[in-house]
Amino acid sequence: MASLNLLIAAAALVVVAASTAATAAAASWAPPSSPRPLFREYIGAEGQNVTFADVPVHPGVDFHFILSFAIDYAAADAANASAAPPVPTDGRFAVFWDEAHLTPAAVSALKCPSCSPNTRVALSLGGDTVFGYNATFSASSVDAWVDNAVSSLTAILTRYGIDGVDIDYEHFGERETPEVFAECVGRLVRALKSAGVISVASIAPFANPDVQAHYGELWRRYGRDFDYVNFQFYAYPSNTTVPEFLGYYYEQSGRYAGAGGGGKVLVSFGTDPASNGLRPGKGFFRACRELRRQGRLHGIFVWAADNSVADGFRYERLAQRFLAGAAPGFP
Repeated sequence: MASLNLLIAAAALVVVAASTAATAAAASWAPPSSPRPLFREYIGAEGQNVTFADVPVHPGVDFHFILSFAIDYAAADAANASAAPPVPTDGRFAVFWDEAHLTPAAVSALKCPSCSPNTRVALSLGGDTVFGYNATFSASSVDAWVDNAVSSLTAILTRYGIDGVDIDYEHFGERETPEVFAECVGRLVRALKSAGVISVASIAPFANPDVQAHYGELWRRYGRDFDYVNFQFYAYPSNTTVPEFLGYYYEQSGRYAGAGGGGKVLVSFGTDPASNGLRPGKGFFRACRELRRQGRLHGIFVWAADNSVADGFRYERLAQRFLAGAAPGFP
């Protein structure tokens, strides 16, 4: 019995010591000084039943979920959406993300101040495809598109309690010149911000001449209305090296952040099997370390949570720890 008492006492000391160490670690850790590093992730486009709660959120970053997508298209045949090309709706947006799991109630729960005070939610407009066809930007006129877009998006943004919009159109009609695109999107974002409907806006271009022409004109006219540039660096070749990646970053930073606008160019990687560019494990974080040394690392974004769920968000965890350091309770 005496030996049993000694074992119990020893075990108690171990528990106390472990608890004291954990408490000390928690007390010694503090979030980075304001502003916190920025981490953004697209979610909801691939139908993988991913929820906000599935995604690890580091307490030391500002985490922006970007719902993908709201699109101004409708099925030509409601009974068989893929049977015929969808019809553009001239700025009347509808939700195309996973509504079953990413609901208004889920957004509200996520943004509970006592739950996740460092999270915000945006929605992305456009994307690559809709019902298997290109989600081509289409407007009958600037005035009509803007009026419809302000009305339809205000309803969606208000219903969901969303903080911002991201512009991710990747295809453009023949009539939708860079000037038309710039006026439509620029006036939309300015109207939503002026009305207090959104507080943050971003664009998501990539290195394609037609894409750059359209977003470049948008930036020239309305750059000051945007906060971030989610540049799709994962669209570069799969054999991209660290020096090449840095060169691409300097080029795009000069094109956008240096063009008189307010946006900060974020670096990115994709977990989609189709994504290329400089990947984690191939030098991505070495490139980020160099940009941080230069004071030019404004944040990281990832495409997309739907693809990352399969491996437990391995690289999202690495990226957030890289930005903000280790934190108690964050694996």
